[in-house]
Amino acid sequence: MAKQILRIFQQNSKLGVLTAVSLILSLLFLYQCSSNTDGVGQDYANHAPVVDYVGIDACAECHSDKVSTFIHTGMGMSFDHATKVKSSAEFKEQHIVYDSFLDYYYSPYWRRDSLFIKEFRLNDGDTTHQLEVFIDYIVGSGQHTNSHIYRNGNFLFQAPLTYYVQEGKWDLPPGYENGNNSRFNRILNVECLSCHNAMPKMLDESQFSFASVGSGIDCERCHGPGELHIKRAKEGTLDSEKVPSIVNPRNLSWERQIDVCQRCHLQGLNVLKEGKKFTDFRPGMDLSETFEIYLPLFEGNEENFDMANHAARFQRSECFIQNRDKEKPFTCISCHNPHVSVKYTQGSVYNAVCADCHTDKGCTELEETRTKVDNNCVTCHMPQQGTEDIPHVSVHDHYIRKPVKSEHKQEMSKLIGLYAVNNEDPDPYYKTKAYLEYFEKFDKNPFFLQQAGILLESNEFPILNIKYLYLKEDFATLVNYYNSNAPELDHWTAYMVGESMMRINKYEDGMQMFNLSYKMNTADPLVNRRYFILASRHGKFEEAGELEAEILSIYRYDPEVYEAAGILNIGLMNFKKAKEYLDYAYGLFPKDLGIWEAQLNLAIRTQDKQALKLWSQKILSKYPDHPNKEQIEALIQ
Repeated sequence: MAKQILRIFQQNSKLGVLTAVSLILSLLFLYQCSSNTDGVGQDYANHAPVVDYVGIDACAECHSDKVSTFIHTGMGMSFDHATKVKSSAEFKEQHIVYDSFLDYYYSPYWRRDSLFIKEFRLNDGDTTHQLEVFIDYIVGSGQHTNSHIYRNGNFLFQAPLTYYVQEGKWDLPPGYENGNNSRFNRILNVECLSCHNAMPKMLDESQFSFASVGSGIDCERCHGPGELHIKRAKEGTLDSEKVPSIVNPRNLSWERQIDVCQRCHLQGLNVLKEGKKFTDFRPGMDLSETFEIYLPLFEGNEENFDMANHAARFQRSECFIQNRDKEKPFTCISCHNPHVSVKYTQGSVYNAVCADCHTDKGCTELEETRTKVDNNCVTCHMPQQGTEDIPHVSVHDHYIRKPVKSEHKQEMSKLIGLYAVNNEDPDPYYKTKAYLEYFEKFDKNPFFLQQAGILLESNEFPILNIKYLYLKEDFATLVNYYNSNAPELDHWTAYMVGESMMRINKYEDGMQMFNLSYKMNTADPLVNRRYFILASRHGKFEEAGELEAEILSIYRYDPEVYEAAGILNIGLMNFKKAKEYLDYAYGLFPKDLGIWEAQLNLAIRTQDKQALKLWSQKILSKYPDHPNKEQIEALIQ
């Protein structure tokens, strides 16, 4: 390739530098499209980053027969605007869900054609909290669940209510149980949306700010972006193309076929490779070059699995292992036609696939037993059962095997580690990162931190070591380690260093580190939110003031944000504005001590005797051992 480039410079020196550069870029593009990164097949022209997604309507112009059935599949119905047609939920009577940990009630209802979720309290004493939020989108095909999303500008948030279709039940969403209810404040990023919908378009390289979102998973999630394919179709050059402009998954090796499916049908910990984004993967690529997917590995009982573990469970099946390398490999699409809904696929279709290999051996089960299940192989060999992570839902286990005897189901399972489903030999860096992030995001079992610590003993990964100490809550050691090693930081690591400094009362150093984190990535609302709150609480009013409008516009229902805004405006002597913010924060979370203390501070600054008495008595009645008890008592004498 280098010789070709040199020859172009030599041959085109008279044409000028710009002409030569243009020719070189063209050659690089052709080289990228024709290079063989698949290992067995060929690359695809729509792998080039310049090829754009065009949407399902553009595909339908030529492939209306496929689109007309695909839109009724689980993928095609995965995401859409919140309408009565889209919703699978029951609204015949008032449904109320109670969160006993936070003492909030939730109720969904339609107001004409608009869907709302109401959050409220009962018997709040001097206040009755009630919040109504308009729902923009419903996520989920309705085969298992409907979850609900509202949009605020370019940001998306999950609402704290899900409908579980199989049991016809409203309840808190997965992960919101047991005191973990983030209410209306769980902001969604591109990782969340990139599996449940068409490929989103983001603003300014942000992971949170959405320029546009689609209406359901579309053709391009399995076939790759279609812009170039449509262009060639209109030009009439498809028959002569040397490098395919669109991906047909059936023409891929079994590894790349599985990658197309497990991009989304494998729910685990996704560990991004350095410099990659979740939107970088395109069908036909090696998924492990974009990210690795980690799951816990157990000894013993293998019956439990998460809802979207289809690909991992399937790859453990002997049916798959024994047939994956054949000319016609046994993969997901051997049984599933992605263009046709499973609801309209007869059991005989799946039985026929089984019969391809098992006709001679037949089934050894008693005829009486087989008759009870209409001789359906799936019923016995892929039984439907509940999942570990999603309540009120059952799915077919894709680990194809002989029925497990009841006594084996009782065996205890032992956690022995994490493994990368799509990479048999992961780099120690990413494996260490996986243990840390699994502990952080999925399971607080100290085993995962211990394993990360073991790996860090034999590997020098400064950034991961900081994360390890942060998750261990060993903040003093973390700060000493950072000061001694001074590693180059990314914005999230700077955030962890700053937070650790704050925890050991090095407030000035901590705020400087938060300022650094903010400047490294001004588009991260999670970091910006925390920076705004801490800056307000620690008297950095200039910094907090610069963030105030942005954070308040993003987090409309976050009481901690409005508490911080109240504190900021007390510091700026804007008492009327402070009162408005603190009253709103109190309405959102009437039982929060921090908000009560901020209200008391405001009453002191404004010399409001009635408010002084109200908030002092409120604090002491609930917290009689408050550390500032004597000072508060003095205020009401």
